[in-house]
Amino acid sequence: MNAVIFEEVKPLYSKTDSGYEGFGVDVLEQIRMQSGRGQVSYQVASTVKDGIDAVITGKADIACGVAFTWDRSTQLSYSLPFGVSGTRLLTSSDTTVDGTPDSLKEQTIGVVKDSASAKVLESVIPDATFKAFDTPAEALSAYNSGEVPILGGGTLWLAANSSPETTALLPFRPYGRSGVGCIVSQNNGKLLSQANLAIGQMMQAYMDGDAGTREMVDRWIGPGSSVGLTRSGISSLYGLILSITAEISTVVTPGS
Repeated sequence: MNAVIFEEVKPLYSKTDSGYEGFGVDVLEQIRMQSGRGQVSYQVASTVKDGIDAVITGKADIACGVAFTWDRSTQLSYSLPFGVSGTRLLTSSDTTVDGTPDSLKEQTIGVVKDSASAKVLESVIPDATFKAFDTPAEALSAYNSGEVPILGGGTLWLAANSSPETTALLPFRPYGRSGVGCIVSQNNGKLLSQANLAIGQMMQAYMDGDAGTREMVDRWIGPGSSVGLTRSGISSLYGLILSITAEISTVVTPGS
Protein backbone atom coordinates (compact mmCIF):
# COMPACT_ATOMS: atom_id res chain seq x y z
CA MET A 1 0.00 0.00 0.00
CA ASN A 2 1.45 3.32 -1.09
CA ALA A 3 0.68 6.35 1.07
CA VAL A 4 1.45 9.99 0.40
CA ILE A 5 2.56 12.04 3.41
CA PHE A 6 4.10 15.34 4.42
CA GLU A 7 7.23 15.35 6.53
CA GLU A 8 7.23 16.94 9.97
CA VAL A 9 3.48 17.37 10.36
CA LYS A 10 3.26 16.42 14.01
CA PRO A 11 1.38 14.65 15.50
CA LEU A 12 0.62 12.87 12.20
CA TYR A 13 4.08 12.34 10.71
CA SER A 14 7.66 12.76 11.85
CA LYS A 15 10.79 11.39 10.23
CA THR A 16 12.98 9.08 12.28
CA ASP A 17 16.24 7.25 11.60
CA SER A 18 14.27 4.15 10.61
CA GLY A 19 11.40 5.77 8.70
CA TYR A 20 8.35 7.63 9.97
CA GLU A 21 6.22 7.73 13.09
CA GLY A 22 3.06 9.52 14.16
CA PHE A 23 -0.69 9.20 14.50
CA GLY A 24 -1.07 9.03 10.72
CA VAL A 25 1.47 6.20 10.54
CA ASP A 26 -0.41 4.21 13.20
CA VAL A 27 -3.75 4.74 11.43
CA LEU A 28 -2.23 3.60 8.14
CA GLU A 29 -0.91 0.50 9.87
CA GLN A 30 -4.41 -0.31 11.15
CA ILE A 31 -5.72 0.03 7.59
CA ARG A 32 -2.89 -2.08 6.20
CA MET A 33 -3.69 -4.92 8.60
CA GLN A 34 -7.43 -4.67 7.90
CA SER A 35 -6.84 -4.81 4.14
CA GLY A 36 -4.39 -7.70 4.39
CA ARG A 37 -1.77 -5.83 2.42
CA GLY A 38 2.00 -5.84 2.78
CA GLN A 39 3.99 -3.03 4.30
CA VAL A 40 3.11 0.62 3.79
CA SER A 41 5.46 2.54 1.53
CA TYR A 42 5.63 6.31 1.78
CA GLN A 43 6.07 9.02 -0.80
CA VAL A 44 6.64 12.55 0.43
CA ALA A 45 4.56 15.24 -1.27
CA SER A 46 6.31 18.44 -2.25
CA THR A 47 3.11 20.50 -1.89
CA VAL A 48 -0.44 19.97 -0.61
CA LYS A 49 -1.76 20.06 -4.17
CA ASP A 50 0.80 17.49 -5.34
CA GLY A 51 -0.13 15.17 -2.47
CA ILE A 52 -3.84 15.32 -3.20
CA ASP A 53 -3.26 14.99 -6.95
CA ALA A 54 -1.20 11.84 -6.32
CA VAL A 55 -4.24 10.16 -4.76
CA ILE A 56 -6.65 11.46 -7.41
CA THR A 57 -4.47 10.14 -10.25
CA GLY A 58 -3.67 6.82 -8.56
CA LYS A 59 0.03 7.53 -8.06
CA ALA A 60 -0.66 6.90 -4.36
CA ASP A 61 -3.34 4.67 -2.83
CA ILE A 62 -4.16 6.74 0.23
CA ALA A 63 -3.33 9.72 2.39
CA CYS A 64 -4.29 10.01 6.06
CA GLY A 65 -4.58 13.16 8.15
CA VAL A 66 -6.31 15.24 5.48
CA ALA A 67 -8.77 17.93 6.53
CA PHE A 68 -12.20 17.72 4.94
CA THR A 69 -13.32 20.38 2.47
CA TRP A 70 -16.34 20.28 0.20
CA ASP A 71 -14.19 21.06 -2.85
CA ARG A 72 -11.90 18.11 -2.16
CA SER A 73 -14.86 15.80 -1.62
CA THR A 74 -15.93 16.30 -5.24
CA GLN A 75 -12.69 14.67 -6.40
CA LEU A 76 -11.87 12.21 -3.59
CA SER A 77 -13.56 9.85 -1.17
CA TYR A 78 -13.09 10.57 2.53
CA SER A 79 -12.99 7.92 5.23
CA LEU A 80 -14.50 8.28 8.67
CA PRO A 81 -12.65 11.08 10.49
CA PHE A 82 -10.31 9.89 13.24
CA GLY A 83 -9.83 13.41 14.56
CA VAL A 84 -11.14 16.95 14.38
CA SER A 85 -8.95 19.99 13.87
CA GLY A 86 -9.78 23.68 13.96
CA THR A 87 -8.03 26.53 12.21
CA ARG A 88 -6.05 28.67 14.66
CA LEU A 89 -2.88 30.75 14.99
CA LEU A 90 0.42 30.04 16.74
CA THR A 91 2.37 33.03 17.96
CA SER A 92 4.55 34.27 20.80
CA SER A 93 3.07 34.19 24.28
CA ASP A 94 3.80 37.91 24.70
CA THR A 95 1.75 38.81 21.63
CA THR A 96 -0.51 41.85 21.54
CA VAL A 97 -3.00 40.22 19.17
CA ASP A 98 -5.99 38.35 20.55
CA GLY A 99 -7.14 36.45 17.48
CA THR A 100 -9.82 38.89 16.42
CA PRO A 101 -9.72 40.17 12.82
CA ASP A 102 -9.21 43.75 14.03
CA SER A 103 -6.12 42.80 16.07
CA LEU A 104 -4.63 41.03 13.05
CA LYS A 105 -4.87 43.89 10.57
CA GLU A 106 -1.59 44.28 8.66
CA GLN A 107 -0.08 41.32 10.52
CA THR A 108 1.92 38.78 8.48
CA ILE A 109 0.72 35.20 8.86
CA GLY A 110 2.52 32.15 7.50
CA VAL A 111 0.30 29.46 5.97
CA VAL A 112 0.68 26.29 3.95
CA LYS A 113 -0.22 26.87 0.33
CA ASP A 114 -3.51 25.25 -0.79
CA SER A 115 -4.28 24.02 2.74
CA ALA A 116 -7.81 24.08 4.14
CA SER A 117 -6.68 26.35 6.98
CA ALA A 118 -5.17 28.89 4.57
CA LYS A 119 -8.50 29.26 2.82
CA VAL A 120 -10.34 29.69 6.12
CA LEU A 121 -7.90 32.34 7.36
CA GLU A 122 -7.96 34.32 4.13
CA SER A 123 -11.73 34.45 4.45
CA VAL A 124 -12.04 35.44 8.13
CA ILE A 125 -9.00 37.76 8.34
CA PRO A 126 -9.08 39.63 5.02
CA ASP A 127 -6.89 42.52 6.19
CA ALA A 128 -3.90 40.37 7.17
CA THR A 129 -0.96 39.63 4.88
CA PHE A 130 -0.44 35.95 4.14
CA LYS A 131 2.86 34.37 3.22
CA ALA A 132 2.35 30.94 1.70
CA PHE A 133 4.85 28.09 1.93
CA ASP A 134 4.80 24.92 -0.15
CA THR A 135 5.00 22.48 2.78
CA PRO A 136 4.20 22.42 6.50
CA ALA A 137 7.89 21.90 7.24
CA GLU A 138 8.81 25.09 5.36
CA ALA A 139 6.06 27.08 7.09
CA LEU A 140 7.10 25.85 10.53
CA SER A 141 10.76 26.61 9.81
CA ALA A 142 9.84 30.15 8.78
CA TYR A 143 7.94 30.65 12.02
CA ASN A 144 10.72 29.19 14.19
CA SER A 145 13.32 31.39 12.50
CA GLY A 146 11.24 34.54 12.94
CA GLU A 147 10.60 35.02 9.22
CA VAL A 148 6.88 35.13 10.04
CA PRO A 149 5.65 36.14 13.51
CA ILE A 150 2.41 34.18 13.30
CA LEU A 151 1.73 30.70 11.90
CA GLY A 152 -1.74 29.65 10.81
CA GLY A 153 -2.93 26.06 10.49
CA GLY A 154 -4.80 23.18 12.04
CA THR A 155 -4.97 23.00 15.83
CA LEU A 156 -3.47 19.50 16.07
CA TRP A 157 -0.39 20.53 14.08
CA LEU A 158 0.06 23.84 15.86
CA ALA A 159 -0.47 22.33 19.32
CA ALA A 160 2.09 19.61 18.61
CA ASN A 161 4.66 22.32 17.83
CA SER A 162 3.75 24.70 20.64
CA SER A 163 5.26 25.37 24.05
CA PRO A 164 3.15 26.47 27.04
CA GLU A 165 5.99 28.71 28.21
CA THR A 166 6.74 30.57 24.99
CA THR A 167 3.79 30.31 22.58
CA ALA A 168 0.07 31.03 22.44
CA LEU A 169 -2.69 29.39 20.40
CA LEU A 170 -5.33 31.87 19.26
CA PRO A 171 -8.25 32.28 19.35
CA PHE A 172 -9.66 30.12 22.14
CA ARG A 173 -12.41 28.91 19.81
CA PRO A 174 -11.11 28.00 16.33
CA TYR A 175 -12.13 30.04 13.31
CA GLY A 176 -13.45 26.86 11.73
CA ARG A 177 -13.44 23.11 12.33
CA SER A 178 -13.11 20.14 10.01
CA GLY A 179 -12.87 16.40 10.27
CA VAL A 180 -9.45 14.82 9.72
CA GLY A 181 -9.49 11.47 7.94
CA CYS A 182 -8.02 9.51 5.05
CA ILE A 183 -8.60 10.05 1.34
CA VAL A 184 -8.66 7.57 -1.52
CA SER A 185 -9.58 7.94 -5.17
CA GLN A 186 -13.27 7.77 -5.96
CA ASN A 187 -12.86 4.50 -7.84
CA ASN A 188 -11.24 2.71 -4.91
CA GLY A 189 -14.31 1.77 -2.91
CA LYS A 190 -12.72 -1.40 -1.55
CA LEU A 191 -9.87 0.44 0.15
CA LEU A 192 -12.32 3.05 1.44
CA SER A 193 -14.42 0.34 3.07
CA GLN A 194 -11.34 -1.25 4.61
CA ALA A 195 -10.18 2.14 5.91
CA ASN A 196 -13.58 2.85 7.44
CA LEU A 197 -13.65 -0.53 9.14
CA ALA A 198 -10.14 -0.12 10.54
CA ILE A 199 -10.78 3.41 11.80
CA GLY A 200 -14.18 2.49 13.22
CA GLN A 201 -12.76 -0.48 15.09
CA MET A 202 -9.92 1.66 16.43
CA MET A 203 -12.35 4.25 17.77
CA GLN A 204 -14.60 1.58 19.27
CA ALA A 205 -11.63 -0.11 20.95
CA TYR A 206 -10.56 3.24 22.43
CA MET A 207 -14.04 3.80 23.82
CA ASP A 208 -14.11 0.26 25.22
CA GLY A 209 -10.89 0.91 27.14
CA ASP A 210 -8.59 -1.37 25.13
CA ALA A 211 -5.17 -0.74 26.65
CA GLY A 212 -3.16 -1.07 23.45
CA THR A 213 -5.42 1.22 21.46
CA ARG A 214 -5.51 3.84 24.18
CA GLU A 215 -1.73 3.78 24.45
CA MET A 216 -1.42 4.23 20.69
CA VAL A 217 -3.87 7.14 20.43
CA ASP A 218 -2.86 8.85 23.69
CA ARG A 219 0.78 8.90 22.64
CA TRP A 220 -0.05 11.39 19.90
CA ILE A 221 -3.11 13.37 21.01
CA GLY A 222 -4.08 12.20 24.52
CA PRO A 223 -3.00 13.00 28.08
CA GLY A 224 0.73 13.62 28.30
CA SER A 225 1.10 14.38 24.59
CA SER A 226 1.83 17.83 23.20
CA VAL A 227 -1.80 18.06 22.05
CA GLY A 228 -3.05 17.05 25.50
CA LEU A 229 -6.65 15.97 24.90
CA THR A 230 -8.39 14.13 27.74
CA ARG A 231 -9.48 10.54 27.39
CA SER A 232 -13.07 11.55 28.05
CA GLY A 233 -12.82 14.17 25.31
CA ILE A 234 -11.43 11.67 22.80
CA SER A 235 -14.06 9.09 23.77
CA SER A 236 -16.83 11.65 23.38
CA LEU A 237 -15.60 12.58 19.89
CA TYR A 238 -15.30 8.96 18.82
CA GLY A 239 -18.71 8.17 20.27
CA LEU A 240 -20.26 11.03 18.31
CA ILE A 241 -18.65 9.92 15.05
CA LEU A 242 -19.69 6.30 15.52
CA SER A 243 -23.20 7.17 16.69
CA ILE A 244 -24.06 8.57 13.28
CA THR A 245 -22.17 6.01 11.19
CA ALA A 246 -22.13 2.65 12.94
CA GLU A 247 -23.39 0.48 15.76
CA ILE A 248 -21.44 1.06 18.95
CA SER A 249 -21.07 -1.00 22.09
CA THR A 250 -22.43 0.05 25.48
CA VAL A 251 -19.49 -0.88 27.67
CA VAL A 252 -17.91 2.55 27.78
CA THR A 253 -17.18 3.73 31.31
CA PRO A 254 -18.36 7.32 31.85
CA GLY A 255 -15.48 9.68 32.50
CA SER A 256 -12.83 7.15 31.56
